[in-house]
Amino acid sequence: MTRFEFGCCLSKTRHASSAFIRVSSAFICVFTVFGLTASSAAEIAVKDDLGRTVELAQPARRIVTLAPFLTELAFSIGAGDRVVGVSAFSDYPPEAKRLPQVANAAGLSLEALAALHPDLVLAWKDGIRPEEAQRIARLGPAVFVAEARTLEDVPRLLPELGALTGRDTRGQAREYERKLERLRRANSGKPVLPVFLEIWSRPLTTISGKHFMNEALSICGARNVFADLPGIAPEVSLEALYARDPAVIVGVGSAASGKAFRANWQARRALSAVRQGRLVFVSPDRLQRTTLRTPDGIADLCEALDRARR
Repeated sequence: MTRFEFGCCLSKTRHASSAFIRVSSAFICVFTVFGLTASSAAEIAVKDDLGRTVELAQPARRIVTLAPFLTELAFSIGAGDRVVGVSAFSDYPPEAKRLPQVANAAGLSLEALAALHPDLVLAWKDGIRPEEAQRIARLGPAVFVAEARTLEDVPRLLPELGALTGRDTRGQAREYERKLERLRRANSGKPVLPVFLEIWSRPLTTISGKHFMNEALSICGARNVFADLPGIAPEVSLEALYARDPAVIVGVGSAASGKAFRANWQARRALSAVRQGRLVFVSPDRLQRTTLRTPDGIADLCEALDRARR
């Protein structure tokens, strides 16, 4: 019995002056509690990427998102008016920048989150520990934990997010997949370019393994020469970079601008990519997050790599 339900029964019986009233009040309370319990039974139940069943009695009305890509996805599916709190760097769409922030690089503020009274929290699997998800759940909201490392995670997550928010996302999932398929067809058969993917310059950092940014390179007819390194975002030494000598260096958010990116590399003219001017800078806005805009970011990357080929 919840505190509200207990209080209901207590208030009904406290001022009763006769047995009849007490019995009647008790019956009313039992009926009310039963009705509340029945009406609060889970109407929505989905599995999250921790393998937990996440339940809601009705589509979420107050949502907190704990990763920028989840903020963007919530707005993209038409649930932006229900987002009441976000994490740092949630900058798209512009309305998201005006929302209260409950998490940043230093961590999550449970107090700030609780003050927003969410009924649903969307969290990133790589950004939250299972025990943190449990602590949030103890505050009352449902917690949906999502993984997003591959391009297919977007259409995979859309039905769950749609169910949790009462939105039909099927059309958006289909259009996302159609865009990717068009890009694959348009770029198939192109000579494969060995590239270094730079996501940070100090220290020099890349992306390795099965990751949507490496998938994006593959769609565009390129391969990351350091995709075989362990981890997700490994550091790369200059010695290793000189040894592999990629044909192109691709910067995604590793400098403030394309001009600054190219200037950073001019001292490394022993590298073929620098010597031949094959330095490609792509805005990170649509390439560093798995969202419905990611295919558009991949299209930009493919165009830039085609210019490098020429």
